[in-house]
Amino acid sequence: MPHTVMMKDIHQLFKEFLVECEYARKLRPETTRGYRAVFQLFLKVMPEITDIDALTPDMLNEFFRRIETRPRKVGKKIRSGVKKSTIKTQWSKLNVFFVWLCKRDYLIESPLRHIKAPRPNYDDFRRLEDSQINKIYSSIVRCSTSPLIIRRDTVMVSLLVFCGIRKGEFIALQVKDIDLIKNEITIRAETSKSKKTRVLIMHPTLVLHLKDYLKERNALKTEHLIVTSKKDEGLTKHGLHHWVKSLIIKSGVRFHLHQFRHTFACKLCEANVNVFKVQKLMGHNDISMTMKYARSLRTEDMTEDIGKITI
Repeated sequence: MPHTVMMKDIHQLFKEFLVECEYARKLRPETTRGYRAVFQLFLKVMPEITDIDALTPDMLNEFFRRIETRPRKVGKKIRSGVKKSTIKTQWSKLNVFFVWLCKRDYLIESPLRHIKAPRPNYDDFRRLEDSQINKIYSSIVRCSTSPLIIRRDTVMVSLLVFCGIRKGEFIALQVKDIDLIKNEITIRAETSKSKKTRVLIMHPTLVLHLKDYLKERNALKTEHLIVTSKKDEGLTKHGLHHWVKSLIIKSGVRFHLHQFRHTFACKLCEANVNVFKVQKLMGHNDISMTMKYARSLRTEDMTEDIGKITI
């Protein structure tokens, strides 16, 4: 091992890794934050690891053992154990860093090479029911007093329901991305996880809600499509988080933003839209990612499909 390698501790190397991710590879901030969070957890759980010589399969197995057995506070309760999907995420993000170390000859091989990642059973139901969406819409009209906020919140829900866009894409939308002549909405490459621009045809309901909203916010100068409730500026991620919490209380429906994306994908599949079209509309680079959303499809909703079988 080169002498220069021995002079660098694991913290220095991880900083170099993040710099490459951010500036050379131009990864999204959410991606680099995910790497940083998992790495910080790794060092917190494994304080004895200070240099790369300690990165062995045994030490990684010990990390996953501690993650599984350590007590942690969830609300007011103390719990232990984690989901398979959580371990899979941690395994994947750590392995990206370990492979990076290997490519630069800091490691001979990843300590995770001979440790298989778990295969989560994604059998949870993540889509929203129509009744739940209707409750959310109703709570906006019932609980809002400002015409601007009523129309803004209605547009926000409609964008999520009829476009299935990601949180980052949603926050970054600008007025210029909306074309009411062609009824199109553009998701720009610089805001998309796939780094590719995609154009979505807007649902008639969304078009109607957008026209009402844009007319109401006409006097505002900000370029951001979704505005705050008090200032002439775009809604922040913190503001979006607060909006979700507030709407949960008002509607009585417990939801998170990504459930709308699952709902969008399922609605397309139930309408017999070709899976390759669904992939394009969702902005997925890999169709296997699109297929994961199928876990929100239920067999009890497929009665008509079974009835189509003839002999």
